[in-house]
Amino acid sequence: MGLAQLGPTGPGATFLKIIPDARTAALGGAGVALDSLDANTYYNPANIASGSPMAATWTHERWLWPNMSIDHAGVAYRPDERLGLAANVQYFQTSFASTDERGRTIGTTRWYDVAPSVSAAYRLQPAISAGLTVKAIYQRIAWSGGRVIDFLTSACDVGVQYRPLDALTLGLAVANLGPIIGDHTDAGYYLPRCARLGFAIRPSLPAPISAVLAADVSRNLYPVGSNPHPWHLGGGIELGAAHLAFIRLGYRYEHSLRGLTWGVGIEHRGIRIDVGVDSDTYDQTFRPRSVRFQFSWHL
Repeated sequence: MGLAQLGPTGPGATFLKIIPDARTAALGGAGVALDSLDANTYYNPANIASGSPMAATWTHERWLWPNMSIDHAGVAYRPDERLGLAANVQYFQTSFASTDERGRTIGTTRWYDVAPSVSAAYRLQPAISAGLTVKAIYQRIAWSGGRVIDFLTSACDVGVQYRPLDALTLGLAVANLGPIIGDHTDAGYYLPRCARLGFAIRPSLPAPISAVLAADVSRNLYPVGSNPHPWHLGGGIELGAAHLAFIRLGYRYEHSLRGLTWGVGIEHRGIRIDVGVDSDTYDQTFRPRSVRFQFSWHL
């Protein structure tokens, strides 16, 4: 993970590319057009212009190895039918042993990343919403000998959502627009800028069954030399029963990350618990475990 975030051929702050919630992870990462993500503005800040008057969400995951974890939390408030406001924070932490040239352990390196953000969205017309997110990005690497490296920068996300039909939503967003990230000892690293385009279809089915079909295509926007595989795809389907129980199945393709995703959820009186699994998208020779647990509430 350290090499992936600090390598000269890759962008910095790559924790911003990790899917932060269980529901969308189960749908292959297709979230740019979903308008029912409660307080989550990771995929498209325009999404919070529609939905419940108040909402909150929290996701936790022990990611890949026991000493890595990801947390995401958000709250949203919609004072009227046109305006939506939200605050989110994404947190990643890990630690690993440092070794010398002979492979002997000489200490422990601890790494944590945090990105707090605030968002606003406005419904320009009944079918069109636009949104903006402003975030701070901080990374801290600490060695057991006391050496510390800090990285700090800021960025913004912009997005639009268009709902031409009750059964169809289209979304477009550009994430992580901002300056390079680095400290005084290096030239810095590009942020993982990314453009996402997607749709969500809600077909009419006999009650009490409901369904959502979502798909995204995204492209990295940082320079070609650090971006040999810029295009990514993801999609999935969600089936619901009486708005109480949900099952999800998806597929994610990002060059080295490809495979099936799945998850389940239950909801009662505005409280929802979701589980999302995308372990099969990773290289199975490492036997990773990637399971997200999400708790959401909406009024």
